[in-house]
Amino acid sequence: MKYNNIVELYKKKVLLEDGENALHLAEIIRRYGKGGWTKRKIAIALEMIDPNLKELSEITNFDPSKTEEISKKTGISISKLSVMSMIIDPQKYLPMDEMMVKLSVNQSINVSNYSAFLAEWRKVLLQNTEYFDDFIDLYLVLSEKRAYEKDSSIVDETIKMVEKTNFLSLDMKTFQTFREIYNSLLPSDKKKIADSIKDPYVKGALTRHAGALLIVDGSNVAMVGLPYADLKNIFLAFRLIGSLKEVPWPFKIIFDQNFEYNLRGTQKKLFEEKFQKHPDVKFHSPADEMILEIARSTNAWILSNDRYHDYPRVDCVMLRFDGKSIFKEKFSRH
Repeated sequence: MKYNNIVELYKKKVLLEDGENALHLAEIIRRYGKGGWTKRKIAIALEMIDPNLKELSEITNFDPSKTEEISKKTGISISKLSVMSMIIDPQKYLPMDEMMVKLSVNQSINVSNYSAFLAEWRKVLLQNTEYFDDFIDLYLVLSEKRAYEKDSSIVDETIKMVEKTNFLSLDMKTFQTFREIYNSLLPSDKKKIADSIKDPYVKGALTRHAGALLIVDGSNVAMVGLPYADLKNIFLAFRLIGSLKEVPWPFKIIFDQNFEYNLRGTQKKLFEEKFQKHPDVKFHSPADEMILEIARSTNAWILSNDRYHDYPRVDCVMLRFDGKSIFKEKFSRH
């Protein structure tokens, strides 16, 4: 029966160490793409199969159904482009590289063009679903592609992206990219990444996101337990918030307009370098007005020890800071 030799070859290679590694890599790629393919994800998946293919992800609006057309237009070989096609839709597309062409010829599979090649190989896939889930399994096992040491480069790339990020440097692009990758990983990979993040608030925001905005009453928090303003309270408060079961992000820190004049010595320099020009730090007098205005229009948590008795009703989660710990309470007042 036609295709029997292909299945026998596949079954034989699966039993080898390289075959096991290839199946493992196939599962990593599938798991990684469950949330949908982005440019960054495709680049990492291509690199796992062949580091020389990573740059293919720069092709904009790539459509696997137009692989042949794109090949003619760009001059990039179908053997390379079809790897990206397989990653995006492994049920329909298989790389037509030297190895697969040679195997196809041996099995009398038409290789006159990519469409004919795919039509024949889809029959192989359809008739042998008990052996391989899709073309990623088939291709990686037959070509004996191995998973990278320590699972894959996905975890290492993600660690590099966030391990040194602090709460003042975490931006929306990093947050969205991280969450996209993190949600596609196995629990063991998630733990490894989470353990690598040094800033407690960043770790909490990325791995235990509350889906809420954090509004910090900067002037109020800086004065807690002290006769004068001290920025160490704000750094401590963010670290403590990072230990909560759910962590709100992004944040806005609202200071009174004249806050900087309450600072002494190195505190003033630290404020100028880290806070004064930060896009999420705002100044308003009184700060309470801006804090409550933002809270009314968003799903917000407020970090402050103020009770806001002089202002209209606001519904939000209130975080209290006593200088040593953070505790949460529901805040609603007319």
